[in-house]
Amino acid sequence: MKPDEPSRTALMIARQRAAHQVLDHGSILHDPFALKILREDEKDAHQLANQHPIASIGRLFTAARSRIAEDALSRAVERGVRQIVILGAGLDTFALRNPHGALEIRIYEVDHPATQAGKRECLAEAEIALPPWLRFVPVDFERDDVGEKLVAAGFQQNSPAFFTWLGVVPYLSQDAINRTLDYMSSIENSDVVFDYMEPPEGFSEELRQIEKERTEQLKKIDERSVSRFEPAGIAEILRSHGFSDLEDINYQEIASRFGSGVQGLAPGHAGVHVVHAKH
Repeated sequence: MKPDEPSRTALMIARQRAAHQVLDHGSILHDPFALKILREDEKDAHQLANQHPIASIGRLFTAARSRIAEDALSRAVERGVRQIVILGAGLDTFALRNPHGALEIRIYEVDHPATQAGKRECLAEAEIALPPWLRFVPVDFERDDVGEKLVAAGFQQNSPAFFTWLGVVPYLSQDAINRTLDYMSSIENSDVVFDYMEPPEGFSEELRQIEKERTEQLKKIDERSVSRFEPAGIAEILRSHGFSDLEDINYQEIASRFGSGVQGLAPGHAGVHVVHAKH
């Protein structure tokens, strides 16, 4: 991404979430703020969905990974976790939909300063008030120390936390990924849910071509997809950082669990995974 501009991929993901509300009636992830935060209408969501027949796969994955993360988050809150960190929050609306508002929950949204500034503008223009439990933490993952920035925002490093890290790992260098995992593993009783992509061979032929075109488009806007992993490689990395109790959910499982909730889901195999790991 360009350093002085909000992430365009964050906007793309927000539009997929909005399209899921309109076309699929929020069957996987109900989000009443999805359209509102974009200040777009249902016609815009339909237009996005009709741009390419494979768009339904992106819609499924975007909704399902958030659903998986939020279900795991709710279980963590039941266990007593009161700190939630959303790494690469983009235009995520969980803090606005927080079902745990009656508890003393703190939600820290961590993202690039330009993306956060763009989100604040979207919220102000949509006249959406910031909830009292939300803290914005501006961070450049490639350059900044995530831990230092979180502590400065009030994060308690000696208390357990739940981290979501969706739509971020493919765009980070291996070094930035390892540094972030190092930090998360330093928090006792921490959980993380994140997603990753396999090398291109993990996609069906049609999706492989689309992924190639998407990668070329990302290069033009300085948002490169640089890190790909095999499942065994991800498991090894997580265990080397002290994470255990790993659950790796591949695309076929996601389609089996949630695919019926997406209208006209296109066929194909996407090499994408959602992982839940505990430390």
